[in-house]
Amino acid sequence: MIGAGPAPSTDTFRIRAACFGAVILLAACVVPARAGDCPPSPPGLQSFHAAIDAIDAGTRAHPLTILHLGDSHISLDHLTRPLRERWQARFGDAGRGLMPGVPFRYYAPDGFTLSMRGPWTVVSSLPAATAGPFGIQGFRATAGMSDAVMTISAAEPIAAMALEVAGGPDTGAVMLKLGDAAPFRLSTRRAESGLVRLTVPAAASSAALWPAGNGPVHLLGWSVAHAVDDGRPGVRYDSHGIVAATATITTRWDTEIVDAQLAALAPDLVILGYGTNEGFGNGLDLGAHKALLAGLIDRVRAAAPATSIALLGPFDGARQGTGEPCGGGWATPSKLGPLRETMRVLAAADGAFYWDGEAAMGGRCSVHRWAMETPPLAYADRVHLRPAGAALLGEALWAALMGARKTVCGG
Repeated sequence: MIGAGPAPSTDTFRIRAACFGAVILLAACVVPARAGDCPPSPPGLQSFHAAIDAIDAGTRAHPLTILHLGDSHISLDHLTRPLRERWQARFGDAGRGLMPGVPFRYYAPDGFTLSMRGPWTVVSSLPAATAGPFGIQGFRATAGMSDAVMTISAAEPIAAMALEVAGGPDTGAVMLKLGDAAPFRLSTRRAESGLVRLTVPAAASSAALWPAGNGPVHLLGWSVAHAVDDGRPGVRYDSHGIVAATATITTRWDTEIVDAQLAALAPDLVILGYGTNEGFGNGLDLGAHKALLAGLIDRVRAAAPATSIALLGPFDGARQGTGEPCGGGWATPSKLGPLRETMRVLAAADGAFYWDGEAAMGGRCSVHRWAMETPPLAYADRVHLRPAGAALLGEALWAALMGARKTVCGG
């Protein structure tokens, strides 16, 4: 047993013996927490682990909440799937937040089927000249006619549906239909422009929404809550990734909207997964990038003071061209290594957790080796991970974030 708490009872030993050797410990194999069982958390994860300990001790009833922002590595669920599945096995599935409609090709979050028809206009915050408003999802879907319809079907029953909309003096109402029930009419009009959050309880497995026709509706995202039947509070893990994004994209999001979203979500952990695209730029100003990330950390903490923050050092990458050779004409971009060191130093100075994606892969040039594996773990571009490779790193990241809390401390 780790720590200086009281000795476990005979019943506790029996439970542990029954669970010993399991690959994934489910709720039935969780040992109740005892004061002093949990070792100190790694730097930067204290608040996140305190939330886990409170759940294990039975003193917290609301879900563990995690927000993961980043680039193409999390635009699909290949990397996030192992984290989500492990957290759901540990705490129960409380739902997740989603981007509006189908914001880009292949967007298909696990557990949901999404569709969008009619005159919706979807705008990405990726282009530098794009005008807002945008929230943490990074996209906005706008329509004004009632023939613009979005639908969602969920694998698990929907207990509540929440819409996040950019409202203002000229915006209209949205119609929301849950299952076979009559639709709700929900106004997004406000005297001042800003975030409008509309939450409706539900008992359905599908939903549809469309503008009422009295003004434009600017949907930023929607979220689905599931009821956890076994008494556990569940986990909500929102992951929003945009292909080709750098951390600069967050400067194009509306400050008041983002602050309101973070305050409402009150995440226990915010994971920032930017760096790959920055590291491929020979002209990257490391000092400016460090200042940008530091400002983003401050912004998150101001809106959600109780959160832990994790910085993910970018995965290994290679390209044909300049850099330190890996073989076959492939080379490591010269800025990737210094960028990771900059992020590590920033995390240590700002009290954030740092995880080195390159080290988890096996060091420099590992992506070159992964691309030549049989079957390959990375694509031939030496940047993007195949599903199997992403799953391996998702498992490694989950283990790093959870540490001794992978099971109840002392279990």
